[in-house]
Amino acid sequence: MLYTTLKNMKKTAKNRITSTKKQGLDREHKDITCAVRLPKTMYDNLCKAAKVEGSSLSDIIRDALVRKMEDVFDKQREKMLKEAEFEAQMRKYGSNSSDITF
Repeated sequence: MLYTTLKNMKKTAKNRITSTKKQGLDREHKDITCAVRLPKTMYDNLCKAAKVEGSSLSDIIRDALVRKMEDVFDKQREKMLKEAEFEAQMRKYGSNSSDITF
């Protein structure tokens, strides 16, 4: 369920990026509130960014989180692909590791 939610967040993020920023994020139902402790300077900069964008502080934070999650999942997929390629080479060449390229 969490993966599905994150996948949906990724889709909404792409839609949001192409839509006008001033409208803010998709107004889907947001039913979880969390507290994050930030240094005062970071908080001040987030507030400035929200003001420049014409959006809310929450929208700026959600957008950053979506982008970070996309990066994490992209790296995970790349790692899994490399592992699968390595396993395929192992099967192809058998146990002779001198023939395997990385």
